[in-house]
Amino acid sequence: MVGLIYLFLGIENALKEEALRELKDKTLSGGNPQESGNPDLNYSIFYSDQFDPHAFLDAVNTNPFLSPARFVVIRDIDKLPQETRDPVISYAKNPSESTILVMTAGISPREAAGDPFLSELSKLAKVQNFENLSGESLRRYILGKAALYKKEIGRDAIELLIAKVGNDLQKLRMAIEKLTSYAGEREAIEKKDVEALVGKSLEETVFDMTKAMMSGQASRSLLILSELLRESVRPENIIGAMGAGVKRAARSKGPPDRAKKWLKKSLSYLAEADRDCKNRDIDKRVILESLVVRLSEFSELA
Repeated sequence: MVGLIYLFLGIENALKEEALRELKDKTLSGGNPQESGNPDLNYSIFYSDQFDPHAFLDAVNTNPFLSPARFVVIRDIDKLPQETRDPVISYAKNPSESTILVMTAGISPREAAGDPFLSELSKLAKVQNFENLSGESLRRYILGKAALYKKEIGRDAIELLIAKVGNDLQKLRMAIEKLTSYAGEREAIEKKDVEALVGKSLEETVFDMTKAMMSGQASRSLLILSELLRESVRPENIIGAMGAGVKRAARSKGPPDRAKKWLKKSLSYLAEADRDCKNRDIDKRVILESLVVRLSEFSELA
């Protein structure tokens, strides 16, 4: 029921976690932090791989203690074992009026519509979709985060920040926090601040990796990849930047026919890796490392 049950979909976890935190705070305080009581007594979280239907039903049907409502979360609801799904559906059809239930899933609404269980839940819940931000939506997000620190940020600074960080919202938030401190008493964050404080962009780093691959330097390419993964750059963002890199590198591959053939094959490797990251239950690091080695070997032969 709208207002009692929520289904958070999408791959943008930073936005999802922000919305979850805001709804939790609002639920447990009724909009008044002084009336939140002991939030731990009214908050329960369940994970799909350790889901206990009996504990879940106890949590959602228990009256709140010194709080306007209880707040219950099920993470990765799309991975819930088949045998534990019926109690969730049954509860969703007749929810407690003193409990807010939020279920999260890292899939799109289209994917959810193809799953009978999630499709049924979608009819019983308020569905919110959290997808990667881009374009003006991403720029507004950056402006909004800067405003929280009572700072303005110029358009040129925003564009450079996006070029250096991409659309990873967690990294953008951290960068804005640093830029705010760096700007000090100044009202605006400027382009020079981003130049001074924010490191090499994803595109620049991946281009270095692409150049190493084009030279057949698999070991150096894997080292750069390891650094990107250590910084929690998303695999799909790495693959996207690699695509731009190989297109640029194709111009140096000699005659047009040869360059076209090399580019087509390289892009097919990238597309295959992208599909594997999205659809196969394999460590994404292994997929990316295999991709780098294949492209390095192919570049030596081309």
